Amino acid sequence: MSSSSRQLEDPDLAPPAKRLKPSSSAGDEPSPEVPIGRVEKFVRTEESVGITEFLCPDAVGFQGLLKQRYTDFLVNEIDKDGNVLRLKSLNVERRQGNAPTANPKAQSEKVLADPTEANGSRSAGGAKTPQGEDTPLVDSGDTATSEAPVVVETPKPFELGDADSALLISWLGPAVVSSLVKLYNDILAIEREIRPNYKIVTPETKLKSPKPIDDKDARSQLHRTIRNLFSGKIQTATTDEYEIDFWATKISGAKPNNQDGRKKERLPMESWDSLGGEFLHFNLYKENKDTMECLNLLGKFLRTSPKSFSFAGTKDRRAVTVQRVSVHKLKADKIEAINKKLKGLKAGDFEYKNYGLDLGDLTGNEFTISLRDCVFPEGSDMTKVIQESVSSLREKGYINYYGLQRFGTFSISTHEIGKSMLLGDWRTAVYQAMAYDDQSLETAPPDERQRAAACRLWFEDTSSVSKAAEARKLMPGKFVSENAILSWLSKPNTVNDYLGALQKIPRNLRLMFVHAYQSYVWNTIVSERLKKYGTTIRAGDLVVISAEEAAASNPVADPHEEEFAQEANEEKFVRARPVTEEEVASGKFTIYDVVLPSPGWDVTYPQNDLRDLYADIMGQDGLDPFNMIRNQKELSMAGHYRRLLYKPERVEWEIKRYEDPNDQLVETDLMYVQRQRSGGKGKALSTDEGLIHEAVNNPTGSRIAVIVKLTLGTSQYATMALRELTKGGILSQPVQAPKKDQPDSDVKMQGS
Repeated sequence: MSSSSRQLEDPDLAPPAKRLKPSSSAGDEPSPEVPIGRVEKFVRTEESVGITEFLCPDAVGFQGLLKQRYTDFLVNEIDKDGNVLRLKSLNVERRQGNAPTANPKAQSEKVLADPTEANGSRSAGGAKTPQGEDTPLVDSGDTATSEAPVVVETPKPFELGDADSALLISWLGPAVVSSLVKLYNDILAIEREIRPNYKIVTPETKLKSPKPIDDKDARSQLHRTIRNLFSGKIQTATTDEYEIDFWATKISGAKPNNQDGRKKERLPMESWDSLGGEFLHFNLYKENKDTMECLNLLGKFLRTSPKSFSFAGTKDRRAVTVQRVSVHKLKADKIEAINKKLKGLKAGDFEYKNYGLDLGDLTGNEFTISLRDCVFPEGSDMTKVIQESVSSLREKGYINYYGLQRFGTFSISTHEIGKSMLLGDWRTAVYQAMAYDDQSLETAPPDERQRAAACRLWFEDTSSVSKAAEARKLMPGKFVSENAILSWLSKPNTVNDYLGALQKIPRNLRLMFVHAYQSYVWNTIVSERLKKYGTTIRAGDLVVISAEEAAASNPVADPHEEEFAQEANEEKFVRARPVTEEEVASGKFTIYDVVLPSPGWDVTYPQNDLRDLYADIMGQDGLDPFNMIRNQKELSMAGHYRRLLYKPERVEWEIKRYEDPNDQLVETDLMYVQRQRSGGKGKALSTDEGLIHEAVNNPTGSRIAVIVKLTLGTSQYATMALRELTKGGILSQPVQAPKKDQPDSDVKMQGS
């Protein structure tokens, strides 16, 4: 190994692997130099996961703060047809036959405004409908004929008796009592107007007692009185402060009485074929949430399994993202009805199709990224710096590294856990997955502090079933792997069954650990190749072969290949071959055609000294790249190919000035929807629908942001493109604000 690759002797600078003292023997305990499971806080660096090189290291870069706010990172999925997905509407287009109908809420409001009894029943004191007004037409076959006018009377509103009114006023005051009576009359009006299959929104009026009612007996009497006076149609509940909340019960409609004795036919339900198919597709908009976290929330509100939902690919957590989701045999109005209850996510743009989505059903993502508090080299022209950096990114691309997010956020990298799994060291893998650090116990966000406390509790006695059960109760639900491990180890007769605990982790998460190790090896190989040979293509480098060549080669597949069909969605069924000396001399291929394999049993390795480099790097971890078959079939990774360099399909940029660090710099899709619904005035309709601020435009602001929009393919990391653009100037902490004397001419978005 050359001196340039010296850091490969200790590829992960984090101490956890040493601290945990792994052993393949389940009976031996790690060294007690620190409490079991506790590791030192470690901020992961690019170097620790093999990211060391730049494609154009001599170009001028600049510094900028990434993801100071999660709204600084917008991701919009691009579907298989090349369409960028945008959230445009949260409403369902309703149909009657082939014609759209109004929103049920609007119809309910109309009912409340004109509570005319539709079934023809009479009520004392009601006004009659005037004779001679237009009457509805009834379809009686091929022709429409006019029925005889029906006398319809307005029902007399409900009123409280004097004694009942006085009793309620003594508790609630006249204003609340009056509102309760109005709410009850609204409910009755809606019930009178209900038709079969005709849904009306329940009144959303909520009332509260003007002051607490401390006497428990008095509260009980009030609950009973409300239930009796309003026929159980108004619900009540006591708050923690002993106030009483009132709201309408769910309205259940009944068929109206038919005075003429004729039986009216029930309107037919819309078939899935008439809707467009059995699969509902919709755009999922989320803020600062994982994709699976959102689907779990949807499943909870809709009372369906999160597994019912399918999607093309996961999206960043700390971001605002839009992606397509499908679900089988679920009506759009059910999702629309819960939109207001969903915090940090919305669903919209509903459409029915006869197929669902599968992983990989996308062509890429569009990123809109705001780099805040940008600082440029002293004396430089920031516009020129950005123009040259963007031109270089367009023309030469960037090194196609796996980004840091591939390796997790906790002290022990996911690739270290994957390495332990490939070594068959199940206990160490479990210990690494459950590791915690002191800082997480003290200063981390609440859920991470709770995770660390639960892990510490379990490590007090890892062979105790009761301790595992106690830690399981403390562990926040969002930590899926930790919960799965603790759930298994808290069962009788599972003590020290670490393999069983790992197998209880959902398969996609288990494979994530091993994929991370493959990614670490790939990153390290790429860095070493570029150090030694730069961007010169060499004999023995690999290029992807055509479908015809692949078919002719008739490769021999492992008998377990079907087990791994979904392992590498990004590069399914791709084959590669080495480049010959003649092809290098002829210029048939360029460095942009070169691919490198992640280690696996079903890949071809480069036919040059890079092949030995795979053996050297993995050998330091006790692994052999040419022996990747495991007894656990899912750990027998097939491997796949990834391009060494990548050019973005489009790059645009803009300089924007601002003053307040919390200024919103770009408009999110939800802000767009709100602006359209508010008549284009830019004012949000309510504070519970995400962001409520407009994007700023402050030409005199003292702070500088660079807005970058770029389009990348699947499995490409925008952070790695930004790394090349800024030459490593991406920061996670604020820098000193730039001075106003820097050039302040804003540059509008420049097309690719």
